[in-house]
Amino acid sequence: MVFRPTRRDIDPVTGEPTAYALWDRREWQAHGECRLWCGRDDDEVTWIGPVRSSGMHAALFACRACLYELDQRVLEATMRQDAVDLPMSSRSMRP
Repeated sequence: MVFRPTRRDIDPVTGEPTAYALWDRREWQAHGECRLWCGRDDDEVTWIGPVRSSGMHAALFACRACLYELDQRVLEATMRQDAVDLPMSSRSMRP
């Protein structure tokens, strides 16, 4: 898994993390289990919300790497949806 900051987390002028970087917006527990993808135990994790599956509920915690991957997947899905929602130009509507 490649671990890179997202575009909004880096100041384009200085190249440094912004005050609104993904990691700074979360409260991190020093020790916990990542319940998202990697399953690592005794890692730094943050609560990302409740999850419901098959009628059961649980708190969902994620480590930095898995949270980054989730953030990238959401960003890609949003960008794809934005591309679909763009109005078609007059050229593309010609036969």
